[in-house]
Amino acid sequence: MEFLLDGFRAVTWQQGVMYLVGFALIYLAIQKDYEPALLLPMGFGAILVNLPSSGVLNQMVEGIGESQG
Repeated sequence: MEFLLDGFRAVTWQQGVMYLVGFALIYLAIQKDYEPALLLPMGFGAILVNLPSSGVLNQMVEGIGESQG
């Protein structure tokens, strides 16, 4: 249970705002049918990239090792 609480505590207010933006884009794509082929992946990506401690932006640079994004 402590692991889940650590994850929730790692979310900053900026990430919370981006979650709302992502959910708004998904809502517009599904409910309002505004360009669903464009807005649905954008909303999903906005949510995934802002997951705390996900390592989405980490890269393996050849010769250097892992680079934090």
